[in-house]
Amino acid sequence: MLMMDLNFWLAGLYIVVFLAAAFRAGEFQWLWASVLLWLGVGIIGAKLLPGIWGITRLSPLYLPHLYVTLGSLFFFLNRWKKTEQPGGWHFEGGSVFLSLFAVSNVLLSLVFLLFGVMVWYQFPNGITAYIAAAMLNIYVLKPGYWFIAQAVLMSVFYLHRSVIMKQSPHYFSSKQLNAGLMLAALFQTASIVLNLLEVRY
Repeated sequence: MLMMDLNFWLAGLYIVVFLAAAFRAGEFQWLWASVLLWLGVGIIGAKLLPGIWGITRLSPLYLPHLYVTLGSLFFFLNRWKKTEQPGGWHFEGGSVFLSLFAVSNVLLSLVFLLFGVMVWYQFPNGITAYIAAAMLNIYVLKPGYWFIAQAVLMSVFYLHRSVIMKQSPHYFSSKQLNAGLMLAALFQTASIVLNLLEVRY
């Protein structure tokens, strides 16, 4: 119960931080796209799972990372540019925080999708059913794992680019993105293992 409450408050904090950052930076396309996605998921869910899901229920609030990731498409379309140096990209203008926020979310989502495809391909062999349940648990019921992993990724990217390389955090190299994917895979693997251990013990 305490863990569920903690995840709820972390989700609430995540939402407030994103809304404040997007509003302050004037990223209204991203902001409104995320809000509309929340409304859409809530309305469709209310029809599929009446009494369990809906915009008046708390359940959809556990998925802010889904809405924010999909909504960030506008941020990438408007600002994501290739640099003159090969293998480099940067966000043209905009908030440093939101740049790191968008990239870290996309990397975590790509790894999650990759793991999902791997589990689906092997299902129901071995312990894939348990892994699928653990992944669903992490993404929907205990998003705190996701939020912590994202915060760490953002911090690593910022320290590497700004403190070590003495460059703008808006810049992302292919090596940096690949390292981010590896870190995201490590975080999600650890989260899945922790969830499996909870079931086992």
